[in-house]
Amino acid sequence: MGDTFQTVGIDIGTSTTSLIIATLTIENTASGFSLPHLTISDKQITYRSPVIFTPLIDHVRIDEQRIRQFVAEQYRLAHADPNEFKIGAIIMTGETARKVNADKVLHALSAYAGRFVCATAGPGLESLIAAKSAAHSLLTVTNPQPVINIDIGGGTSNLAYFTNGQCQDTACFDIGGRLIRLDESQRITYLAPKLKPLIDRVQPTLQLGKRTTVAELMPVIQAMTHVLERAVGIDVPAPEFEHFVTDKSLTPTPTPTTLTFSGGVADCLTTELPVDPFRYGDVGPLLGYAVRQSRLFTERHVHQADETIQATVVGAGSQTMMISGSTISYTPETLPLQNVPVITVEQLASTRDTVKAITAKLARYPNETVALALPNIAVTFAELQRWAQLILTGMATAIVQRTPLVIIMQPNAAKALGNSLRSQLPPNYPLVCLDNVSATSDDYLDIGLPVANGQTVPVIVKTLIFN
Repeated sequence: MGDTFQTVGIDIGTSTTSLIIATLTIENTASGFSLPHLTISDKQITYRSPVIFTPLIDHVRIDEQRIRQFVAEQYRLAHADPNEFKIGAIIMTGETARKVNADKVLHALSAYAGRFVCATAGPGLESLIAAKSAAHSLLTVTNPQPVINIDIGGGTSNLAYFTNGQCQDTACFDIGGRLIRLDESQRITYLAPKLKPLIDRVQPTLQLGKRTTVAELMPVIQAMTHVLERAVGIDVPAPEFEHFVTDKSLTPTPTPTTLTFSGGVADCLTTELPVDPFRYGDVGPLLGYAVRQSRLFTERHVHQADETIQATVVGAGSQTMMISGSTISYTPETLPLQNVPVITVEQLASTRDTVKAITAKLARYPNETVALALPNIAVTFAELQRWAQLILTGMATAIVQRTPLVIIMQPNAAKALGNSLRSQLPPNYPLVCLDNVSATSDDYLDIGLPVANGQTVPVIVKTLIFN
């Protein structure tokens, strides 16, 4: 039986907000004659909150107080102590991440939700974790086939493309069920600015404050669906395709693959027009109906998702985290660390050039703790000694200031490199040297407290992007 610990995931989306608590199990899968190989062997969701509409003060501000009350109530119902969470993630997605107070609310809630609960945002991360939850049964079989998950929420549609169980690319489009909102009399109360060029082209009669009908809305909904068809490689006219790209599309467009659908709209994939299409005060049910009738279903194989509306929150609580290798070196008092920016270190032609590149990148983060991501170096005594000298020289100013030194690498050699560094650093210097961790420049790291009797630490690699 392995060691277990609790983690929490909170998703604050365009339409809905929810929370899950999960228990993760860590086991050593190596033989008795090998170095320890610790893996997350089991993930069990122990509590799911109800799904609520994301509380807003108005169209541009999130209601922080009501979200905080919601989290507190769920912790009470789950009998959860936030101080017991080893690590966790709050992810803010879709149009909510664009609200004027998004950054403030996310970080304030992160501090409230638990000491090690990390604030995250960004369409790439959302695409990845939603897909890992929604397509879990397809991604974890032997010889998994190519899969694209389309997570259609209130403000955005997030795509993640997998081959051999590994994510190859992500994409995000400003297509969602709450881009048009209506009151009980079917009067339009909100039109997302992003829709204006599309509405002007296909349905200029659609206007804010006017009553509307299903027939009037469907040309706009159909055009939004064409964008999603194009996104997975179906040849269909979509003049506004590039306009609706949030960050990027899938490149190159994948060949035919299995599709899964998650997000709130995935629960509205009906074969018949909904009896009450405006029951949520938006066009989500109409968008779900249009997607179900589209070439996404007639020209692609569609597999029922394992998670739909809660795919992102399940991913935030159980899929965002990895654990480091077991051959690591760290100063216990240095942990935990949050929001540590990553800079990649290239192996250049000369030692001088490499050191110069390190110091130039460090200049972007004055007086901050930064994680150096090393290239795939050879695990030899001479090479580890050489890299130790490069790091010590490049980080000389930070070392004088006793800024924590954080090193991440892929090969199982962090303990050896850490020992080499420690022998040349001042006594009791704050050092964290981890292996089996991959990250690139512009990523951020959260590193939790040690688990499994101190043999490994939980790590979240994330982006923090607010529009």
